[in-house]
Amino acid sequence: MLDNKNTFVQYLNALNLSGNEATLYLELLKEPQTHLELARVTGINRTKVYRLVDDMEKRSLVSRRTDDRGTFITASDPRTLEVELVTEEEKLKGKRAVFNKLLPELKHLQSAGTHNPESFVVETYEGLEGFKQMLWHELKTKTEVVIFGSGSIENLVESRRWAEKHRAMSVEAGYKVREILNPGKKASDFTKNEEFKKQYNKRLIDPKKLLLEHQIVVYNDTVATYCWRGNQKVGLEVINHANAEMMRQLFEHYWKLAK
Repeated sequence: MLDNKNTFVQYLNALNLSGNEATLYLELLKEPQTHLELARVTGINRTKVYRLVDDMEKRSLVSRRTDDRGTFITASDPRTLEVELVTEEEKLKGKRAVFNKLLPELKHLQSAGTHNPESFVVETYEGLEGFKQMLWHELKTKTEVVIFGSGSIENLVESRRWAEKHRAMSVEAGYKVREILNPGKKASDFTKNEEFKKQYNKRLIDPKKLLLEHQIVVYNDTVATYCWRGNQKVGLEVINHANAEMMRQLFEHYWKLAK
């Protein structure tokens, strides 16, 4: 048991009750009282008691009961305090979800604003949502995406609908796509988007010349690597002009070897 009123008040403060609200609530737990009685027993100004009670009633911490003796304020069941706690937890979850979604975008904007061609920016991602963020960044391509491929977008995000939406948005963005694949790594009818097929070109290369186990995508100054095995998905973006140019040269070398 808590041994004094001040300790009770401190704990109720932690549950979002002000000092005066906690004082009123503790008095009302003992017995229902009128506004005047509350002002007298707590020493809180009567006008302020009315305002505090109104606020606490909106939060379902107290209720009113009127009979022939007048209007009495009654404390709600202490378990009501958990309602606010649950509400705050849900709000926090919502904020955390927004933060997790927004952070990669903000960091990408920050890296996009880096004009020093010698600087390096490295970002890491995990899981389906991480891969979606990386694919979303690809839509910022200015001219062309070149890919050392090892499957399709469906393999990355496990959703045909999402993959087709991404292809539709790449058509809207207007950039071209070239991809090198090992035979059998991607179905010939991987998409129904005819407009995407017009801007997409692929070549096949013997795995003895180049074994493609994961996917590497090069666009603008970014080299994005997608690694996945079973349920594990890990992504990496390296943003650096020289590195991206080197990877493009490697791509062109193997593009000539592919058929």
